[in-house]
Amino acid sequence: MDVNRLVNSFYNSNTYILSEKEYDYAWLIDAGDAQEIISRLNSINKKIGGILLTHTHFDHIYGLNDLFDYDPDIKIYTSSEGKESLFSDKFNLSKYHEKPFVFKGHERNINILKDGWLELWPGIPCSVCPTPGHDLSCLTYGIKEYLFTGDSYIPGKRTVAIFPRSNRNSAAESTNKILSLLRDKKYIC
Repeated sequence: MDVNRLVNSFYNSNTYILSEKEYDYAWLIDAGDAQEIISRLNSINKKIGGILLTHTHFDHIYGLNDLFDYDPDIKIYTSSEGKESLFSDKFNLSKYHEKPFVFKGHERNINILKDGWLELWPGIPCSVCPTPGHDLSCLTYGIKEYLFTGDSYIPGKRTVAIFPRSNRNSAAESTNKILSLLRDKKYIC
């Protein structure tokens, strides 16, 4: 699996483009600078298979509307709390920014994930683990030797749990859960 990291212009959040050579689609982890994402996808000749959201704070979702314009059939994967935040500028914290964000797509574009598995490509599963604390919507994804944690766990940093839908105790529990998941992974993103 090729993992291409894009450092977004807003708060230096990350978008990851995951691809397999033999398939014509790639998966995104979070959605920041849409034009850069589209440019990179075009350079590797891939379309979007789906977008896995680590959580639904504005800096991790602000490119979704532009990506929806690019592909109105786009599939977004998040928790039930994440779905709620996509349609609420208060919950996704964009209300406090210059351009409040509300997803302009449809509910049919959104797939709810819970603890379990999702097949990204034939024979290549993605583990899904709820890791609330930083936000109620937080999910951590394990794919091959990679673990994608969003802001639920950043090595060497304390998890920020000061937002309206944050919880310090849940953040500590999620950190322990993520650390146990790290035993089987080589890379944390």
